[in-house]
Amino acid sequence: MTMNNLTNNNGIGVDKNYDSDFCGSIPLHLINLTQPHGMLLVLDSELRIRQISENAADHLGIPAEEFLEKPLAEYVNEAQYEELLAKLELRNQGEKIPFTLSFHTSGEEKQFTALIHTEPAYLLIELEEGANYQSHTITEFFQQIKYATSRLKQTESVESIARVAAEEIKRFTDFDKVLIYQFDKQWNGTVIGQAKEDDMSDFMGLRFPASDIPKQARELYFKSPYRLIPTRDYTPVRLLPVINPLTQRFTDLSDCNLRSVAGVHLEYMANMGIMASMSLPIIIENKLWGIISCHHKTAKNPDFEERNAMELLSSIISSQLAAKERENVISLQLTLRSKHATLLEQLYNSNSFVDGLFHGETNLQELLSLTGAAVSYDGEIKTMGNTPPIQKVKELVSWLRRNSTEQIFYTHHLPHLYPNSKDYKNEASGLIAIPLNTEQGEFILGFREETLQTVNWGGNPDQAIQLEPDGKKYHPRNSFALYQETVKFTSIPWLEEEVAAAETLQNAVMGKIIREKF
Repeated sequence: MTMNNLTNNNGIGVDKNYDSDFCGSIPLHLINLTQPHGMLLVLDSELRIRQISENAADHLGIPAEEFLEKPLAEYVNEAQYEELLAKLELRNQGEKIPFTLSFHTSGEEKQFTALIHTEPAYLLIELEEGANYQSHTITEFFQQIKYATSRLKQTESVESIARVAAEEIKRFTDFDKVLIYQFDKQWNGTVIGQAKEDDMSDFMGLRFPASDIPKQARELYFKSPYRLIPTRDYTPVRLLPVINPLTQRFTDLSDCNLRSVAGVHLEYMANMGIMASMSLPIIIENKLWGIISCHHKTAKNPDFEERNAMELLSSIISSQLAAKERENVISLQLTLRSKHATLLEQLYNSNSFVDGLFHGETNLQELLSLTGAAVSYDGEIKTMGNTPPIQKVKELVSWLRRNSTEQIFYTHHLPHLYPNSKDYKNEASGLIAIPLNTEQGEFILGFREETLQTVNWGGNPDQAIQLEPDGKKYHPRNSFALYQETVKFTSIPWLEEEVAAAETLQNAVMGKIIREKF
């Protein structure tokens, strides 16, 4: 096994992975049930109703069975039907069309907000009853979003963006609590922004294990812009018939807002003490960066306009976070390039590359934020700063020779990979090794000292999933009280920009060596 295969360059708490394969294997897209605050229709290419949620009678006053095999045109306003046909003609498969449909049944007309999904084999329509929305006018929506955007633009850091985002979404929606989670590389989520009522639990700064939002659930955020549960206390609604007659399988409800929720998640909400929730993704460069999570102590169903506004706000927040992260990266890159340019000049003007790295206006330690460094070259080992004893460095070089490739190796938890290094964790819990000649054991080594980290978890992550004796059913943890974990044998992690700077330095040093020899 090569050294690169052994490397784990994720965040703090590296020795455990809480992204449960068990939770991630649940086929959420095949949950063939809906929430009752709306109804679902499945239509064929001729717009005949082939499948319908059983709660149709609650919304339209007619038993669900009576709608089957009937054309949609029989129930909806003619002008709306023609407009729908025109829009369907112009849209591609896989797109969603927001619409308004007025149904005529039992001598009454009832207006619905519709979301139409165009699938290859069928048309799927989600319907929620329209209401006389008085809470916000279009002008008020615009003013509040404009104000929120203005506040976000004045922020100076990722943390301040998260704080303002939570405050503005809470003010706009009146949810009791709004949390901004940021995922780490192992999909644990840390709360970096919070706005809440005084009687709600404080989650600011707490970390939640990846199993709370498993892989399958995370993937669904790319199909649906939000996930709404108006009340956890609901009875799921079946589709009639259960099997889609057009596909002869369960209807895929992946991107349906009405899709029912796994029972374990409703139990999770109950354990948290919340009745309603809504979550929106923060997507940056086509990757799920984090989640906006809204909690309410009682049932709450934001209207269609509010949901659209929240979707827009989540996009604006994502853009602001992306811009701030790019700004931080550019700033770091400029700093590293300036130091590298100085170091490069020293390198080529010095008698040896080691002198150029260790002495001058800047040095290797400053470039890569090291607490110590060593160079193993031409049978000698030279050091600077706080380093392991020379004999220990020699043993480390031998280990690198056996396991490393010609690529740069880096880790912020060396004792987890090389147990012998626990003896000098204070000098070298973090290591970056720049190969010069692996076969000869020639490396530039950068060390980082141990940095003890206290991770504040929202409940014990080792008890995030509680399996029943049958090994099939499971329950979420019932406590989110502060659980502190002290992480040992780790250093400050290496940034991608620092590794890139090390690669550039490697090329420069190799060039210097070639000049010295030839």
